[in-house]
Amino acid sequence: MRRIVLAAAVAASLVSAAPAVASRTQLSVFEDDRLLVGSGDAAREQALDEMAALGVDVVHTVVGWGRVAPPGRKRPKGFDGADPASYPQERWAPYDALVAGAQARGMRVMLAPAAPIPEWASGCRGSAKVKRTCRPNPTHFRRFVEALARRYPSVTMWAVWNEPNQGSWLSPQYELRGGRKVAVSPDLYRGLVRGALKGLKAAGHGRDEVLFGETAPLGRTTGALRIRPMPPKDFLEGVLCLRPAAGCDAPFPRLAVTAVGHHPYARGGSRSPAARGSAKEITIASVSRLKSILGRAAKRGRVKRNLPIWYTEYGLQTNPPDTIFGVPLDRQAAWINQADWMAWRDPRVKAVAQYGLRDDSHSDGFQTGLRFADGRAKPALAAYKLPIWVSRRGSGVTVWGQVRPATGTTDVEVQADDGAGFTTVQTVTTTSAGFLSAKLPTRARQYRLRWAGPGGAVLSRVAEVGR
Repeated sequence: MRRIVLAAAVAASLVSAAPAVASRTQLSVFEDDRLLVGSGDAAREQALDEMAALGVDVVHTVVGWGRVAPPGRKRPKGFDGADPASYPQERWAPYDALVAGAQARGMRVMLAPAAPIPEWASGCRGSAKVKRTCRPNPTHFRRFVEALARRYPSVTMWAVWNEPNQGSWLSPQYELRGGRKVAVSPDLYRGLVRGALKGLKAAGHGRDEVLFGETAPLGRTTGALRIRPMPPKDFLEGVLCLRPAAGCDAPFPRLAVTAVGHHPYARGGSRSPAARGSAKEITIASVSRLKSILGRAAKRGRVKRNLPIWYTEYGLQTNPPDTIFGVPLDRQAAWINQADWMAWRDPRVKAVAQYGLRDDSHSDGFQTGLRFADGRAKPALAAYKLPIWVSRRGSGVTVWGQVRPATGTTDVEVQADDGAGFTTVQTVTTTSAGFLSAKLPTRARQYRLRWAGPGGAVLSRVAEVGR
């Protein structure tokens, strides 16, 4: 009887494809460099096929400068760093195949030139390991970015470096100068961003999408200064000279970037996207901290106003296999959907991300994949394809969802279970980007979405209010 009442009430309810305050064109970004550039042709092609089937819009990959450039302590004689033909051609091959394969499947590519750096481009003394991240020469980096952009004229999305507030990617992070701790990495990174912008412009990519930041969400207060992770708030304030940092005593021409990239993991990759983190961390729930930094910088003319935000790396560790930081499999699925919903509600956020299609095979690696290392699907695989999140709305609920693989508007059945099984209570037409938001006047115990996809019916995970 309750099912009949529920269905009758819902039939008269209002449906909204996307409220005015939400993002209408949010992109889905995916990264799995191990499969896409490090595991051979078959693994790459299989991964690209699956990403396309899941509805991925943008494939993000880190291009290791030192993996493409000629090796050695000294720059080779006659080497022209701005000319892609000067580089060992076989070193371009994995990226050639990735760019061609992704674009052939209708996905865009975002390239992120970053460490490791060639030994000859480091301004530091020491071992090869130290030089992999230490004081990259911004002029040499500008030339590398120019070569990269000339090699891939069809690529129009770029991100400068990867997690430059982490000592494993850029060093030194701090130095002692006159007995005082000085933030050094913001100045190094600022030079890299300016160099990258010049390199892109020289290669004819001056109007492309260019992200700066690409920051990790966490920092530390202990450890060797050279590699101690810097909190993203401190780092970005240093880059934009909103706090004392090396290089901030000179004029500051505006950074001509088009967006900021961030990796909003909650600590350990094992907390809800609703976790705000400590005062200097930036998570999805505390993105207002990032907006505040950008707003202060915009007032000083250092970046444009209302700079868009891209989440370019995100994921949740699962148990199994990670018994230390991992969350239960069903919780990973739910929190991936919650993260997407939270991002969608923020019109400033232009992209969400998933890091990893498959888990790393070694236990101390990333276990954030939608599949286990052996290829078995986690519940998160289906949840990623057809996200759902249910929130309270007065005496009723709002059912939010997305059909990621959709290529235009499509119909989706909203189903509810009042204890006697699922029944369709409303059919909703999505936006052209595949989003839906259905307002239901009464509550049921559980909800799910059903989409009649080209390969047959697809069901979302079963969701409850707030879960």
